[in-house]
Amino acid sequence: MKSPMMVQLADLDPARELHAPGRPDDAALTAILDSPRAAVRIRRSPRPAVLAGAAAAAVVAVAGVATVWWPGATSAFASWTAVPTTLTAAETAERAASCDTHARTIVTGDDGPRVDQIAISPVLAEQRGEYTYVLLVGAGATGECLVTSQASGATDVVAGESVPAQLPAAPGPRELTTLQSGTASWSAGDTGDGALTSAFGRVGSDVESVALVLTSGERVEATVEDGWWAVWAPGEASLRSTAELTFTDGARAETDVVAR
Repeated sequence: MKSPMMVQLADLDPARELHAPGRPDDAALTAILDSPRAAVRIRRSPRPAVLAGAAAAAVVAVAGVATVWWPGATSAFASWTAVPTTLTAAETAERAASCDTHARTIVTGDDGPRVDQIAISPVLAEQRGEYTYVLLVGAGATGECLVTSQASGATDVVAGESVPAQLPAAPGPRELTTLQSGTASWSAGDTGDGALTSAFGRVGSDVESVALVLTSGERVEATVEDGWWAVWAPGEASLRSTAELTFTDGARAETDVVAR
């Protein structure tokens, strides 16, 4: 039996009439589930060495967090480089293992709306300074993930919920298509190092490299792997909307980087 106070408190609950999974015509619930989810930061400390005897009881593991600053911005991306570091397959697999491997979308069935998960897997990874950016792709969905290696050996992972997308058709041999270009909303706020701009898509078989220019005028090289390309830079709207393509025969061409 509930006490009178508990009954009164229950009556004050604005969601007391709401029952999962919700009605098919519940526009408010659908809007909430369909909105971009918040970024999730996971900090993994390095595995401590195994100590024997009484000394083991005296060890306290503390994960340090180093703060660095990108000049002229409010984010901590000072180690970012305009030219990415090539990763081995083993390094790519190790860092991508921390990323979310499912995208989420809303499907309305006979029982009302439900959240379905779509498997996504890494197609590209690049390292810039202490940051590793991972692009994940699945059947009609994509995801982005930023893995940070701290000086202490700890690892930070920041990744927003993947947003289902209509993947572009395979481009022609000397073409580039853009799936996304703009500020990554999941990177801003208290859970991340600050806002960043990312762009990614597909490239044809004759495209050897892709280069863009920051709004500051600095040239930045994208990573091209297995028909996909991606690039990111600190700050909001920090990438210009054109890219230079270099082909396997040495020829060059300029193209727009605009998501369609």
